[in-house]
Amino acid sequence: MTNINTSFKKVFFSFICLMAFGVLSVTTGCQTSNAFKVPGESSIITKNIASEYFTIAEGYADLKKYDKAAEYYKYAMKNKSLRLSAYYKMARCYALAKDYKNALEAYEKLLKLDPDNKEIKLSLAYIQGMSGNTEKALNSYEVLMQEFPEDSSVLVNYINVLIYIGRVEDAEKYLKILIEKFPDCSEIKTLSDSINSQIDNPDSNLGKKEENQEKSN
Repeated sequence: MTNINTSFKKVFFSFICLMAFGVLSVTTGCQTSNAFKVPGESSIITKNIASEYFTIAEGYADLKKYDKAAEYYKYAMKNKSLRLSAYYKMARCYALAKDYKNALEAYEKLLKLDPDNKEIKLSLAYIQGMSGNTEKALNSYEVLMQEFPEDSSVLVNYINVLIYIGRVEDAEKYLKILIEKFPDCSEIKTLSDSINSQIDNPDSNLGKKEENQEKSN
């Protein structure tokens, strides 16, 4: 933690210096003839500041302050060369901060940019479920199971959504499929325990069932 804090202070110090340089450049430009302006100078300063924003965002992400990291990744998108990377990381930070509304919007845009990206598809399905749109999440996972039949994580997440909305019988059905296809999957016991807990306490997810039905309607 000491090393992270030290590096983070250095980031802010360099950022302040860079901002001061930008202000000094503007002030100097006002006091002297416009004939001495350097071509492309302002765009270079903007690009450098955006790079510093990206570094600050990385520091916040390391500290798991995902809401602040997302904010600075957004600023970093002013640098065209960093735009896509910053946007992807911003989307991830929204999800990690449980800001599912912004995460959903960001991942939907990412999928349009990269429609064949498996990780984006998986993340989007998860976010759909966490944002309350469980039926859409289930549909997404069903498509993903056909598209990636050898990926156990897709089946695991599908079962988790089924458990979350209280569809225990379906969860049991797909758990059997998971055991048959991926007997060494480390999530089997956890899923089995969650299903058994649902069976022992059938009313534990009653509120989630009703909430999901309202959103589906």
